[in-house]
Amino acid sequence: MNIMQFLIIAAIAVTCAATPDLKPHFLEVLERNADNRIVGGYPTDILLFPYQVSLQYFHRHVCGGSIISDRWVVSAAHCTQLVHQIPPLPAFSVRLGTSFVQSEGLVYGVAAIFDHPGYGNTDNRFDYDITLIRLASALVFRPNIQPISLPALNHVLVPGTSAVVTGWGALWQGGSAPSRLHAVEVPILSNESCAEYYDGAWDQITYSMLCAGLINGGRDACQGDSGGPLAINGTLIGVVSWGYGCAQPSYPGVYANVPAVRQWIANVTSL
Repeated sequence: MNIMQFLIIAAIAVTCAATPDLKPHFLEVLERNADNRIVGGYPTDILLFPYQVSLQYFHRHVCGGSIISDRWVVSAAHCTQLVHQIPPLPAFSVRLGTSFVQSEGLVYGVAAIFDHPGYGNTDNRFDYDITLIRLASALVFRPNIQPISLPALNHVLVPGTSAVVTGWGALWQGGSAPSRLHAVEVPILSNESCAEYYDGAWDQITYSMLCAGLINGGRDACQGDSGGPLAINGTLIGVVSWGYGCAQPSYPGVYANVPAVRQWIANVTSL
């Protein structure tokens, strides 16, 4: 282990120790094998979700992401914070076009990272938890590498609508499982309902977030799924962000709300 990897592990350990109850859907990077999957889901193929990518740091999976054009990927802002603390941008890469988190497909370098300007600028550490990643070179689209559609500026999310989240996250909190891509369907909840489940904490469930999950638990994103897509009919509406545990009753998953930041995406990417 080199000094850079040691510093990264130490930084993550401090962050996790400081917030024992709040568990972002972020793998304990570089400390353990990234051979994990979504809770309550099923194995799937990249051909069904060709926009799914793995964001990697020193060639190890840390988060998911979504292709939105031949030069841009969307992920969660908390996934890219290490590049601001420990600057080597070339340590980040994106693996895509594969159902397997550490093999096959293609690997692209990262040219630039643009966190939402609201991230880290409110009392809520997961407000505006979304980032845009510009690839070092343009993608060539093929059946297993395709962009996901972005929502319209006026897109309205209807509670009860079924959405699908994909990724290589844990089978349960801290669990591990095969490295193949997994998917799970979860219903959208209103922010009002979600805030009630999170002890009425409106300061936790903000305008920049949306919630999805079963009130009885059992299906959810988990550690390693952070930054990955929540989609409705092939349109990106959420980015995996945080939750209390994984698939716990009365604690639905919380996602960055893509329609809420659609204008910012257009401003940065011209999409």
